[in-house]
Amino acid sequence: MSATRRDVLKFAGGTAVGALFTPIPWRLVTDAALWSENWPGIPRPARGELHNRFTHCSLCGAGCAVRARCIGDHPIALAGAQGGLCPFGLAGHHLPYHPARLRQGPVEQATAAVAAAVAGCGPAERVAVLDLRPGRAASWVYRRAMAAVKGGMYLAPRQAPVAFNLANARTVLSLGIPLIDGWGTPAKVFAARDHFRLIQAEAVESRTADLADQWLPIRPGSEEALARGIAGVLKPGDTSAADAARATGLAEQEIVSLARELAANGPAAVVGDEQSPAALGLNLMLGGWGTTVFPRHEAPVPEAWNHAVAASDLEAVPDRSIRVLLIDESAPGEYLPWPAIERKLVRDNPVVVAFACSRLGYGRHAQFVLPTAVYPEGLDEVPPAVDSPAATFRLATSLVPAPQGVVNPPAFVSAAAGLPGSDPLRERADAIHKAGRGTLVTYADGKSQAVKELAADEFWKALNEGGSWVGEVERSGAAKIEIKPAPAGIPVVLEGLPLTVVLAEQRAASLVSPLLSKLYQESNLRLAPNRVALHPADARATGVEEGARAMLETRGGRCEVEVTLDASVPLGVVEVPARPGIQDLCAAGARARVVAA
Repeated sequence: MSATRRDVLKFAGGTAVGALFTPIPWRLVTDAALWSENWPGIPRPARGELHNRFTHCSLCGAGCAVRARCIGDHPIALAGAQGGLCPFGLAGHHLPYHPARLRQGPVEQATAAVAAAVAGCGPAERVAVLDLRPGRAASWVYRRAMAAVKGGMYLAPRQAPVAFNLANARTVLSLGIPLIDGWGTPAKVFAARDHFRLIQAEAVESRTADLADQWLPIRPGSEEALARGIAGVLKPGDTSAADAARATGLAEQEIVSLARELAANGPAAVVGDEQSPAALGLNLMLGGWGTTVFPRHEAPVPEAWNHAVAASDLEAVPDRSIRVLLIDESAPGEYLPWPAIERKLVRDNPVVVAFACSRLGYGRHAQFVLPTAVYPEGLDEVPPAVDSPAATFRLATSLVPAPQGVVNPPAFVSAAAGLPGSDPLRERADAIHKAGRGTLVTYADGKSQAVKELAADEFWKALNEGGSWVGEVERSGAAKIEIKPAPAGIPVVLEGLPLTVVLAEQRAASLVSPLLSKLYQESNLRLAPNRVALHPADARATGVEEGARAMLETRGGRCEVEVTLDASVPLGVVEVPARPGIQDLCAAGARARVVAA
């Protein structure tokens, strides 16, 4: 018997109608829903008693005190123990489950390669550790290890010589610093904000400029010229208000009025680039030393640690001299562009090891990437924040166990240098206790107690339970800072590179909670790592539109980006995210162009 087309259609229609009255499709929908709620990446908090634990956040230099709400041994929510946390700190407990984190690495191969390279170093070749967050006990381990190695060097970004106390300020001039967006400790900054007048000077109207009392739209890269011009008004010198006006684009009278306001409405604080001699000298001229500006001091260290190499600046290292480079980016810190590092390496087979929790940073260039614990898994020291006039000793203690296979960078470096194993955090805590100065603050009970009243074991236990040691504020140590003449500061337009690069807000964390990525990157609340922002007129001249793919070109190279149109970006400026990759091509003030892809 042959089937007609009518028979086929009747059979198909009957099958479809019959399927609606069977549990099969509905069961498939239910199974799919259950599977999507139980896929392997979803963490499962344990059931149990609810309690609080205390630690410090290590996702940036602020080191905020954290109260972790836990069920059993698992944190389910984080909050500030002395005020609020930034969004990155609030979502920090998501990071152990981040899909981009590293869990395994070639530890044995890296150990063998480092040992062979150290043994084979020539007379002029170097072994170096690059520490992106100096000031920790781990930093002292690196310095001591490099003292034990022939040709050993300890490299670190230059630390700011001063710390600020905004609570004492009546007027604050910020020279392009994101004062209210990740610069210092959020709780301290916002607590002091109502008591001072904030003047923000920068090229692009940032979130800090939005919240400032006054925004001064200056030319990109002219912050130093503005500081020198103000100093020239207060004490006539090499730079006058007229010179600063030509460099910054402000009116001469604006600069004169600003200088008079800082002098009259004190105490004042001028917050600029950490190494800006003009900003530091201006603070001294305004009488802020010991009131709004203080010398930065570290917590005491054991006497045995004094046999260590001094920190060196990367620029001072001879080109093509580093045979072995160990980079500690386990704790987020300042990023140094890779081209500046690469030219210091020997040409023939340098050994580069990166200690990192992901491949998003220097792991893209290293031969060996060894996984480290992420916050809040590891135990590490958080150095004093830039708005902490007193020395501090705080621990980012572990809230969840780290997975098998992660590496302890100080232990790896010590072993490579042939030093015996030790517990540097406990050794430093004992040195602080032996000095007998300062106060221990415990957040669980809100108490403060003099260190000299505690036994060494009590002090160490309290630190591991989230306590913080705070030293005495010292006012001595004012540096004699010479304000040298500076160029006008007006960017030179290179042929074919009409745009000046301005870096957007910098967030130190190498990994960000996927939830936050969806909230601020996909909505463009902050520039995503592959986006740049242009004024609509510059975009029209370039021939690109909102969301278009384009090429960002600088003298350092080129990379593909997406374009965001933003009328708040000045003409002649391209705003780029301060992230590895783009930062390898262009620093702030560099010249660039954007062309259609």
